[in-house]
Amino acid sequence: MIAEGRAQCPCCDYYTLRDRGGNEVCPVCYWEDDGADLEALDEVSPANHITLRSARKNFERLGASDQAAVSLVASAEERDGLRREQRATYF
Repeated sequence: MIAEGRAQCPCCDYYTLRDRGGNEVCPVCYWEDDGADLEALDEVSPANHITLRSARKNFERLGASDQAAVSLVASAEERDGLRREQRATYF
């Protein structure tokens, strides 16, 4: 079971992080939170090696921030009931 966090993941928008910017890996999408957010959508994340915009697109399409993380992320059943406030990014 995934514990709900206080902070929202910048990639999947689920509240799974204890705090922002602490390099915690989100169990829902496998994004490593390096502190970047929607204001830096097109900057390559040093921790994740892709842009946040690409990772958000990947999450919507694959359910993970990156193709390589698909087998590592929480299933739809595991994330059921977690709070998510989806933010628009206008891909």
